[in-house]
Amino acid sequence: MCVPAIRNSKLFAIVLLFFCVSCYKKGNTIKPAASSTSDSVNVSNVTYTNYVHALLKNNCSSCHAATGSAAAFWINTNTYDNASEYGVRIKETMVEGSMPPPPRIPFSQADKDLITAWIKRGLPE
Repeated sequence: MCVPAIRNSKLFAIVLLFFCVSCYKKGNTIKPAASSTSDSVNVSNVTYTNYVHALLKNNCSSCHAATGSAAAFWINTNTYDNASEYGVRIKETMVEGSMPPPPRIPFSQADKDLITAWIKRGLPE
C-alpha cells in the first residue's frame, strides 16, 4: 500500500522539477541601462532620447519583442510612441519590482528615479 504513494510522490516531484526548470529564464543577466547612460542625465533633463530608449532596448526587448515570451502584455517596438503609450505601466512594474523577473538584475534606484521623473515631466521625447 505504501508503494503507490511513493510512486505518486516521485511523479509529483518530477513534474514539479520539470515545471520549475521550464519556467526559469535562460541566458545571462542583463546589465541595467543606467550603466550605459551619460552621467549628465538626471531627473530634471531625462527624456526618451537621452535615457528611456536605451533603458527599454537594453532591458526589455529580449522578452517584450514580437517573438518574446512576454509579448502578450506589451510589445516593445523601440519607438517613442510605444514607450509613451505604455510609459506609466512600465514605470509601475519597474518601481514595484515585478520587472525584470529573476534571475535578471533588478533596476537600480537611479533607473526607478529617472523613469519616474520622465513620467512626471510629461514623457518628453
